Amino acid sequence: MLLKELDLNKLHVFAAVAEHGGVSRAAAELGRTPSAVSQSVTALEDALGVKLFDRIGKRLVLTRGGQLLHADVRGHHAALQRTVDTLRQDAGDVRGSVRVGVYLGFPRLRLATFLTRFRADHPHVELRIVYAPQEDLSARSDTHAALTSTQLFEEALLLVATRRFFRRGFTVDALARTPVVDYYQSDPLIERWLAHHYGRRAPKPTVAIWAATTDLVLDLLLNHAGAGVLPRTVAAPYLRSGRLRAVRTQRAALTDWIWLNEVRNAYRDRALAVFRETVVRELA
Repeated sequence: MLLKELDLNKLHVFAAVAEHGGVSRAAAELGRTPSAVSQSVTALEDALGVKLFDRIGKRLVLTRGGQLLHADVRGHHAALQRTVDTLRQDAGDVRGSVRVGVYLGFPRLRLATFLTRFRADHPHVELRIVYAPQEDLSARSDTHAALTSTQLFEEALLLVATRRFFRRGFTVDALARTPVVDYYQSDPLIERWLAHHYGRRAPKPTVAIWAATTDLVLDLLLNHAGAGVLPRTVAAPYLRSGRLRAVRTQRAALTDWIWLNEVRNAYRDRALAVFRETVVRELA
């Protein structure tokens, strides 16, 4: 059959049934009767000459042909929705959704503050946050898409602990006896910090807890679990209050760059473009 002969409304109904795994829930979402939904799916199958669903128990499961059709319908539906959102929005009313992957080490308080402020400025933009390890974020991204990277800001990394551990000041020998809280076994940050500041004289630390996230490392340090490396912006309030002490050496601070990685040419979507501009303006 010719594409122009397809009933787009029936494709919409088919997609709802596929996503809900049954007629009743799809009918509730679409505001139709289950009978009308079933008839629409049957009519689409007849028009295509392909069985789209198998019934397994109470669920409808996509056939191979149904899977192929659903993948295309879902992709075109999302693209069409973005286009409609773009057409509807004017200069002061940005609409759409933005999906953002944030690595676990990024401070949640800073992230929450930024996202809350962005939503206050753009209340019609839906934000979908994936907060995961770096390797998981890379696996979730489209490996075939061309990516661009933008440096946002440079973050100084400080070795800190409560006064309990460095009551009389810091020494290399004291650190060798101090339990360490770090992030990932595959890339111990404490070893990078020590190599930067002490080179070959660096002691061999004992990592007691691999905590993964900046926020958990901070909480553990405040609870006297040991010493650990924190971004300066995270440690600063606790250094000012005296709850944490920073180790100082003759060398400049070890720093890391925070990057924004993006799919190239993705800015046809205005919500994404505005989010990107805001990130660069406020964080770079």
